[in-house]
Amino acid sequence: MSGPRRTFLLIAMALGACAGPSSDPAHRVRGPIAARILQPAALIFPSPRPARASLPSSGDGRALIDLQYSSIFEQNASAAGAANFDGEVGRLAANILLGFGEGVALGLEPSLLFASSGFLDATVDAFHQLTGLPGGGRENAPRDQYGMSLERGGVTAWSLEEDELLLGDLPLTAMMTVIDEGPGQPGIAARFTVELPTGSESRGSGSGGWDTAAGVVLEKSSGRWTFTGHLDGVRVDTPRGFLDAGLDVDYLLFAGTGVEYRWSDETSLLLQLQYRSPLTTDLPLEEIDREIMDVGVGVAHDLSRESALTISFHEDAVAASGPDFTLYFGLTFGF
Repeated sequence: MSGPRRTFLLIAMALGACAGPSSDPAHRVRGPIAARILQPAALIFPSPRPARASLPSSGDGRALIDLQYSSIFEQNASAAGAANFDGEVGRLAANILLGFGEGVALGLEPSLLFASSGFLDATVDAFHQLTGLPGGGRENAPRDQYGMSLERGGVTAWSLEEDELLLGDLPLTAMMTVIDEGPGQPGIAARFTVELPTGSESRGSGSGGWDTAAGVVLEKSSGRWTFTGHLDGVRVDTPRGFLDAGLDVDYLLFAGTGVEYRWSDETSLLLQLQYRSPLTTDLPLEEIDREIMDVGVGVAHDLSRESALTISFHEDAVAASGPDFTLYFGLTFGF
């Protein structure tokens, strides 16, 4: 082999080694599904989402624009109080994460909320009949009705305005790499969130307090597979309405795990589970004092070298407190 050809080959091999697995579409991580649990009364509190442990480099960033749309029917009343969650809730959010070097990234997530009587009741009923999943009694209730409130002792702790576009509270998050992913070890990052009270407490889109969350996320890839997970605790500044009704929301626990399989060089299949502890145990109704186990199934497809579209649907496996059906659409891109 001639000298110039040998030199060119060595340079090409060096560039390929520097590019690493991320340059190979078979190793491109498109997950996890960054869906949050849309229980209506908990929309005003932080809900840490599934995320990657790999953070952007200094000067780089990742952005996510997503829409979640949930249908829920959870109604119950007793002498102690009443939980009335009947309708559909949409949340449009933009999540921006900027790298600042030394394994540090900062993010923010402005959001808009919208609730209405909706149009999905017939579709969700048919889906439950087809799959055999529990409907929580919605199949026997009038369709396309609206009611979003939580009461105890005749005092309304929370209610959400119908047919209004509302600004949600604003999470600000700092992330830091704890362990870089390597052979035999996952990547781990710590995160801390402060949620600013930019939403409306009186209209049901904000808590009126400064809530905080802290936790870790992890990520490990092997060939076409990537496994992710997260564990977070949330400290709630209990809203005045909850306090007036004698409902205490102190700490919430979130945990989740997910798996991605890169079906092709452009498309990934995604499956994940998310757990959230009961919102409060001060009102003995399963619509509010039970845990939520969100099951999500989706697909992510590259639109370009730097962007991907994720579509998924979600169901509460416990069928007591969470939404009956959620659609998720997310557009991710780097910059």
